[in-house]
Amino acid sequence: MSEWTETQQASRRAAWRWGALVVGLLGLQVAGGVIAIMLASGDQSVAIVPSYHEKALNWDAEMAAQAASAALGWQCNVSQTDGEAMPAGLRIHIIDRQGVPVSVDSGELSLYRHVRAADVRKVAIPSGQIIGMEIPACMEAPGRWQVMLDLKSANGDRFLHSQELFVGREGSAGTGSAGT
Repeated sequence: MSEWTETQQASRRAAWRWGALVVGLLGLQVAGGVIAIMLASGDQSVAIVPSYHEKALNWDAEMAAQAASAALGWQCNVSQTDGEAMPAGLRIHIIDRQGVPVSVDSGELSLYRHVRAADVRKVAIPSGQIIGMEIPACMEAPGRWQVMLDLKSANGDRFLHSQELFVGREGSAGTGSAGT
């Protein structure tokens, strides 16, 4: 009888070891999943477009607004100030078809660095002419920045402009693709 008891005890110990191994491996998989979710949701370089569904529903209206903006014939130039110094600022020039500086009633500048797309900065544009307007120290690091303007003139015209701007050191600043 004592042999049978020792065999049973050895069998139980083996069952507990193998069971603990299976549970431990499943626990590691769950812990890995939790860590992956925390990393994915905590990374600022992953941007989720706010109110994406609403924007998709209003896509036709947004395209019409962009077409109306292009029809104004305004020319916008956004460039980096402060040379190679960081943080860099922006200089904005906007002229109409005749080359006359545009006067706006209100507006907003939104900008973000492509590697931190969730960190969107917004700057209110005061009323007045937008020729040589400077926004100091708004870009703290080199890289690709997206600059978006949404302006309204005194007569109700809306101007939209989006431009990619490369901000770099040692004279490597330049503009990327621009569009209205």
